[in-house]
Amino acid sequence: MSEHRKGLLLTTLGVCLLIPDATFVRLIDASSLTNALWRSGLLAVSLTLFLILKYRFRLFTVVKQLGRWGVTSSLFSGLGTILFVGAIDRTSVANVLLILALSPIWAAVLTRFVTRVPVRTHTLVAVPFAFLGVSIALSGSVENLNNAGNLLALFCSLVLASNLTLIRAHKRIDMVPAVALGGVLGFVALSLAGTSPRLLPGDLTPTLILGALILPSAMALMTMGGRYLPSPETALLLLGETALSPVLAAIVIKESIPLQSLVGGSIVILTLFLHACIPLSSRWSSHLDKTLRTTQVLPVDLNDSDS
Repeated sequence: MSEHRKGLLLTTLGVCLLIPDATFVRLIDASSLTNALWRSGLLAVSLTLFLILKYRFRLFTVVKQLGRWGVTSSLFSGLGTILFVGAIDRTSVANVLLILALSPIWAAVLTRFVTRVPVRTHTLVAVPFAFLGVSIALSGSVENLNNAGNLLALFCSLVLASNLTLIRAHKRIDMVPAVALGGVLGFVALSLAGTSPRLLPGDLTPTLILGALILPSAMALMTMGGRYLPSPETALLLLGETALSPVLAAIVIKESIPLQSLVGGSIVILTLFLHACIPLSSRWSSHLDKTLRTTQVLPVDLNDSDS
């Protein structure tokens, strides 16, 4: 399996696991800050246990190998959580999701001008279509974009794109320990800010399922996949969760699904499907062409006296 296919498979699985995120958030009645505190702490604990099982006595060596880029990635991860929570507290969820949908654009810019790696044409074409789909899906809920929460969401999208680009640029480093460290940093920062850890009745079960199972699994898969995919493609795949997560939440909670959510989500999914199929089909065509070129047809000499 090629690196690109491996990255595509891992990242897609991670995004699919992340789709129920909004559903569990809706089922939790505690404040968003308390939710983020538990998410960060459980993410750190679960990923640490996973890393202990994976590396055992080599874990300390693996953590040391993170170096400055791994520490930077963990800072991005922790900062992203804080910015996301701050944005949610100051503006609507739809506003935050819409602005986060800009992350593929920032990732493309960073990839091209910082890492000096060209961005594939089909990715550049897919980004505006995916953003259009997200815009349509959230159009009924977007409020005034001129406030501090939207500015925090903008910084969050930049941090997300920067982290994805960093993971891709240093793909030889396993950045999953950096995600766990980012969870620790987010938990510590929220605790120092005086965030209450108190959950409301009925919150414990969905909080544990989300923070100890869904988020760690999704983040680990997306981080591993991000090592093999260009960061604009990883950010583009994340838009699938942005489009489908609110739809699933509405189905589970038995709310009506706005028509624009279905239309916008369909555009995003179709864009992601075509974006994934184009490189696969081109590789198949290239392989077929190469096979045909190397196949030699021996001519038959009709004048051969021995025939």
